[in-house]
Amino acid sequence: MLFLGINRTFAINHFNSLIMKVASKVKDGRINAVNVLLDMNIKEYLEVAGHIIKNNEFQRKRVKNSSTVYALLKKDLRSNCTMPPIVLAIKAEKMNHLLNPFDIEEDQIKSLFKPENLIILDGLQRTYTILDLVEELTKENNSEVLENVMNNSIRVEVYLGINKIGILYRMLTLNTGQTPMSIRHQIEMLYSDYAENNIEDVRLFKETDSKSVRNIGEYQFRDVIEGFNSYLDRDELGISRNEVLENIQNLEKLALENGSSDLFKDYILTYNKLIKKVDSFNIGWEINKSEIEINGLFGKNILQIFTKSQVLSGFGAAIGKLKDSKVIEGFETIKNDIDNIVVSKKEDSNLDFAMVNLLGKLDDIKNRAKKIGVEQRMFFTYFFRELFNPNSDSYLDMNSAIESGFNKYISCLLYTSDAADD
Repeated sequence: MLFLGINRTFAINHFNSLIMKVASKVKDGRINAVNVLLDMNIKEYLEVAGHIIKNNEFQRKRVKNSSTVYALLKKDLRSNCTMPPIVLAIKAEKMNHLLNPFDIEEDQIKSLFKPENLIILDGLQRTYTILDLVEELTKENNSEVLENVMNNSIRVEVYLGINKIGILYRMLTLNTGQTPMSIRHQIEMLYSDYAENNIEDVRLFKETDSKSVRNIGEYQFRDVIEGFNSYLDRDELGISRNEVLENIQNLEKLALENGSSDLFKDYILTYNKLIKKVDSFNIGWEINKSEIEINGLFGKNILQIFTKSQVLSGFGAAIGKLKDSKVIEGFETIKNDIDNIVVSKKEDSNLDFAMVNLLGKLDDIKNRAKKIGVEQRMFFTYFFRELFNPNSDSYLDMNSAIESGFNKYISCLLYTSDAADD
């Protein structure tokens, strides 16, 4: 479907009665933003709406299974029905020139009401329906009804100075009757800018980039998102469809921990430092397949092994659990610890020995696991917990952490099996 095509542009520009005015302003203390209620006509709204839908990275897809409901809305709009307010937001970065958004004047609000500044928080399907109706009436050449529709008054709420976490919070609470937005979608929206630009020496590839990871410092964005979610959830088992309340709790946790730092950036830069440290023990290490009898290796080199989502998720969950246990402060602690990691405290061990040991353990997991990916994540969580826990005998000792992490993984399986038998 075309947004604001030739016919729609004509229809919208054909009417010139402008009524936009500020009805009220209130502070939303929950997300520290100003909510402004605007009165306007449909024409004024459509002048920005089509462009918002077309260019907005935050926007969800059009609902296809509610045609009956929205057909009824079209019929009502022909009779000048009053709709619930459509809710928009102006991103915080678009308001940097305003020192105090709580004292914003009406003229300033009107100057900000531009497509490039706005996103739709609630009312996407109603917006599609209005656009469809205008197109239908234009094709029918029904100018009288079209004029009535375009001049119909509607109310629009606009949040000013809202940050990305606030945007997601309001989208979730305003759309509780719809299918909840997945946590993956939330985090992708929050950190989509990083998929367009490097994070220091880290590059993230989106699926649409169709690029393979070929060098240390390169990752698939979806895998990093999954690992970061494991940190937020303190759960290595991947991203599932959450209930609205769980999604909101995740956002609250993220807002609480983020503080003045960028938690996502801290996560991936810390992890990337770890991979570079492991690689430094033997630059360009690759398994000699004659040394190990494994079909379907988890990975043949450091890059292949440590850029998989199972490892990223295990790392995220482990660091989150160590933080909750108060044995580390956070990622800054881990960054400092990475400098002191050794392959093994035993003098006769090297990276090749440790990696062959790791791949052997992963092969064992593959042969015994009912759900391979789930149990690989579980093992890596134990591995990283042992590696970075100062109270562990395997603290900063890679090979020892592989052994003790695997033993704890086995113990967990046995305990779970015994509990199921009981």
